[in-house]
Amino acid sequence: MTNKFISFISAFSLVLPINLALVRTHGAYCLIQNSGELKPCEVTIDTDAGTLDVEFRKKEFQDANFTLKKNDITEISTGQYAKSQVQKSVAKGILSPLGGIISAIDKQARVQVAILYWDKGNNQNVTVVDVRSRDALLFRTDLELMTGLEIKR
Repeated sequence: MTNKFISFISAFSLVLPINLALVRTHGAYCLIQNSGELKPCEVTIDTDAGTLDVEFRKKEFQDANFTLKKNDITEISTGQYAKSQVQKSVAKGILSPLGGIISAIDKQARVQVAILYWDKGNNQNVTVVDVRSRDALLFRTDLELMTGLEIKR
């Protein structure tokens, strides 16, 4: 019975066009711009709408929630390249001093993704999303699919 069901689903998927629309929520730690701290958050990537929504879990950080549109995102990076992008942003004064963020990028148990974007004031800005290593591939794939950008490493 299971083999017939799998065959039916496979045949059905060949007949109907594949819909790449995807909405997935990832648990992570996200950068709070004002304080330069990483706090628990949910990141929802909607490939159909072309948006990335960051919602902090604690009520006290709700004013830091934000949404990015795919056209506002200019670059996505991880690893040493992400570290250099964050350091440049600190040097330019875009972010407050972020020693904790930079040291977090050096840790291997988690993966940090730096996202460069144009904010509402038409200024270049950067945010950091810290995900578990085991979730990083799916998170990066969702970001690449949504933005059409390749992640720099």
